[in-house]
Amino acid sequence: MINLSVEERKQLITLLKDLPELATERSRRQILEDAGLGQLIPMIDVSGSTYVAISEIVSYLSKYGRLTYENETLGMFFNTLKGVTGIQQQQFLDRLLTKYDMMTPIAAAPNINQWQGRETPANVFEKIIGENTLRPIAFLAQGLKVARSVAYIGVRTSDASWSGTGFLIASNLILTNNHVLPNADVLTNTLFRFKYEDNFLGEAQTPSEYRAKLKGIFHTNKKLDYTVVQLEWEPGIEWGFLQLTARDIRRNSRVNIIQHPMGRPKEISFQNNFVEYVGANVVQYVTSTLGGSSGSPVFNDSWEVVALHHAGGNMREPTTQRRYFRNEGIWIGSILADLPDELREKLAN
Repeated sequence: MINLSVEERKQLITLLKDLPELATERSRRQILEDAGLGQLIPMIDVSGSTYVAISEIVSYLSKYGRLTYENETLGMFFNTLKGVTGIQQQQFLDRLLTKYDMMTPIAAAPNINQWQGRETPANVFEKIIGENTLRPIAFLAQGLKVARSVAYIGVRTSDASWSGTGFLIASNLILTNNHVLPNADVLTNTLFRFKYEDNFLGEAQTPSEYRAKLKGIFHTNKKLDYTVVQLEWEPGIEWGFLQLTARDIRRNSRVNIIQHPMGRPKEISFQNNFVEYVGANVVQYVTSTLGGSSGSPVFNDSWEVVALHHAGGNMREPTTQRRYFRNEGIWIGSILADLPDELREKLAN
């Protein structure tokens, strides 16, 4: 049970009352569903004004307590809201998550609203329904194979904690975002968890955890938002790793993303995800990601890595300067070109 102070509840409702994602009953149910709280929706009155609905949701979840051993239901709700709020709201929610030890906060993310490309809904529908989506059954087997290299990243410092996603690009090198691992100082209490996933029955599998190698390789670029870290031992021997090559990616092609959204066990978004823009180091696409997905590999339909997922929200197209609600990844070719020669050689071997 979480006992927020009167002042905290008042500030919370003030910060959240204007969120479009909480403006209607339908959107409130969707947020709760995205948070993994679908089974509790019938017990919560989400009708009425936003102020009343938020008060009701927070009250119920505060009293309900934990849905799992590690996660407070209120924490799961707050972590999901972080994916659709601004920096000010994210920082306040982080303080509550940490103060009451609800769960590990996800890495801060840009505002996310409804996703859209240039096409009308009718055009997108035609693209989804009209295109042949038949794939050989081996498509699924290859997806499971490459998924082994994807890891949950949990970061804890003296005054904050957050999570993200990363993936092995060599037997002992992992790639993620700069905003997930901004500097080598955060590595001391950072863990890299492989096989953090559930089976088809929802049963947790036994994960394997690794740490960064002491005084090992750490290379980062804030502008391209990527970080390469050397891990202890060679986890790639057990989990495999993904070869990086500057592969072409075209508008209207499909992409698949394996990720740890909201710090949850490994999930996948695939097939009905379309590339909307390619250029100026980035790939923009319409797909399903949440906070915590930062650092995920973006695959083409051959399960080859084409981009490093790093952001979502009201993204600007570099060439047109127009804004669209989309997801965005850094093109792998740009990352490879930026790597120091010695790192590029390691990946080539």
